Amino acid sequence: MRNFRLLLNLTVGLAASSLVLTAPSSLAYKTPTKTQILDWINKQAKDPVVTDNFDFQLVNLDDDPEPEIVAKHNGSVHIGNFYILDQKPDRTYALIAEEEWNPPRLQLDHWDYTREVNSPAIDKKAEDEPLLLAGKRVFETVQHTGGSGVSVYEANLWYLDKGRLVKAWKGLLRETVSVPGGQLFRTVGNYQIVHDDEAKPLLYHWQTKQELNPDTGELLPGKPEPTLQMYRWENGVFVLLDVEKPSGQ
Repeated sequence: MRNFRLLLNLTVGLAASSLVLTAPSSLAYKTPTKTQILDWINKQAKDPVVTDNFDFQLVNLDDDPEPEIVAKHNGSVHIGNFYILDQKPDRTYALIAEEEWNPPRLQLDHWDYTREVNSPAIDKKAEDEPLLLAGKRVFETVQHTGGSGVSVYEANLWYLDKGRLVKAWKGLLRETVSVPGGQLFRTVGNYQIVHDDEAKPLLYHWQTKQELNPDTGELLPGKPEPTLQMYRWENGVFVLLDVEKPSGQ
């Protein structure tokens, strides 16, 4: 009987020890709720969220395994905010970056048009991570800004470096300007990144400007004004190159 009790106590003790050891691993990661994220932002941000025009994503922005939170808030037509939050040891989040960007939507890896996205259930080689650019996880955020008679969309390329947001490049996507006196101008642009040289990729940015009929919005006769600029990756940002035009142009 004594041996039986000893065996029983030993078994119970081992079972209890096993529960203590395995308890931390059983705490599954829970995705933060919208309410939690809003609370973290509004307690830390310079410009809190004050409207229902809010969205967020959980994205791995750097090399640590924990996901960061990227959020946007559209306050009015040309006013908004962009936030990045990093996970703390207690699994709450700290605000590490805040920009006065007004993104229409979050489409962070839009710059990489070469990335092929397939269903992982079908394509066993499907890539979950965006392509590295010069060793950095670069993301795009579109800013919608402007003012009286002006509407502008700009692309911002950025990445995180040791918990700090680094702005790598900014360029015009579309601009509409209404000039007092009855003139209307529109400029459209876009960019492409060529990363044949993995260490120093190139960025091409082009724009075309033309006058519009202020009443109908149709193009007016006249030669468009195209421009092209080239940038090279230097010291963690895209730097404008001084490219001379060939003679005769």
